[in-house]
Amino acid sequence: MRVSVLGAGCIGGSLALKLRRDFEVRVFDVDEDVRSSLKSEGIVVVDRPEDLYDSDLLVLAVPMSEEERFLKETSFSGLMMDVASVKTPFVRIARERGLKLVGGHPMAGNEKKGKAGWDPNMFEGRPFFLCGLDGRRVEIAEEVVRKTGAVPVWLDPEEHDEIVAAVSHVQYLLSLAGKFVGKAYEDFAGPGYKSTTRLAHQNVQMALDMMRYNRDNVLKNLKVVLSFLKEVECTIDGGDMERLEKLIREVIT
Repeated sequence: MRVSVLGAGCIGGSLALKLRRDFEVRVFDVDEDVRSSLKSEGIVVVDRPEDLYDSDLLVLAVPMSEEERFLKETSFSGLMMDVASVKTPFVRIARERGLKLVGGHPMAGNEKKGKAGWDPNMFEGRPFFLCGLDGRRVEIAEEVVRKTGAVPVWLDPEEHDEIVAAVSHVQYLLSLAGKFVGKAYEDFAGPGYKSTTRLAHQNVQMALDMMRYNRDNVLKNLKVVLSFLKEVECTIDGGDMERLEKLIREVIT
């Protein structure tokens, strides 16, 4: 089976390196340095995106703004799967245009950009969300996901976006807040600070896309965070350590 990957950033490059063990893999990326690195890894690199169209599955691993443009303009009529961390707007475009898009999103990755983030083992044991064609499961997509070592999880795009807003997108903002507070004192910070602020270092464009395409869910969860922090603030300000302990234990248990 032929699997093609459009875009070889952290996720796309990692997928290509992992999937080549089981499938015929081809890749296109606009960055010549990335293309050269892929070739040195023995990956077949094509000259144009259109050269990927003769595939059993085309994986879209491009920034969300680029994916939106691609889906609105493409003439490709075959089976596609994307890897963006937001699903609803892209599934909607595909349905409106009659495109065969399986919404996909591996709950894996790192804060590194481009080929610096390549890790073919990053998917091992991780959930890989899949949104079917009009709710229908697609065996090819599930087979490819399983070959990455990930665990396929089928669900609706709206549910996906609600989940990811809570466990990923708002977590980026919390990491950014930690960085904002501690930046002047980072020379003295321990491993706890570094792990807490790791997400703040991820690709800025990716972060902006998360907020743009999943805006309503992010805002909903951000309001929950602010409400919780306000309650913590009032409790500390009032010196009510018993109430603070209860708040903490309610969260961690």
